[in-house]
Amino acid sequence: MGFKVVAIARGDEKEQLAKKLGAHHYIDSNIGDPAAALKALGGAKVILATASDSKAMSAIMGGLATRGRMIVVGAGAEAIQVSPFQLLFSSVGIEGALTGTPIDNEDTLGFSLLKGIKPMIETFPLEKAEEGYRKMMSNKARFRIVLTMETSA
Repeated sequence: MGFKVVAIARGDEKEQLAKKLGAHHYIDSNIGDPAAALKALGGAKVILATASDSKAMSAIMGGLATRGRMIVVGAGAEAIQVSPFQLLFSSVGIEGALTGTPIDNEDTLGFSLLKGIKPMIETFPLEKAEEGYRKMMSNKARFRIVLTMETSA
């Protein structure tokens, strides 16, 4: 869609996947200041904050370009910390957006169909549902676990 995309995550093991999914740059927040790294790339016009960690969101606020916006779609229990100086002198802002409405889902599916995008899922037959659940709960699942109704022969 014409954007220069920067993915930020913890750990270098996520870089290859981020780039496979379309990121032009990857910032490992374990090895440096992610806000400074964003600024070195020219600053972010938009940060789509999907993390459920408010501290991680607070840490990247300084990476916004002048008049940039952070759109929060992840929910953490703690408050996001923002300096009044960031708001005043850089004219940055924070917005929240609920996702997952029926029209959002319809638009997403339409875009996926238009661009030939396929979901990245891991399947388990129904009889191995417990195994799939354990993998999901241990945070070892990649994306989504899907149960299939196929019977083993």
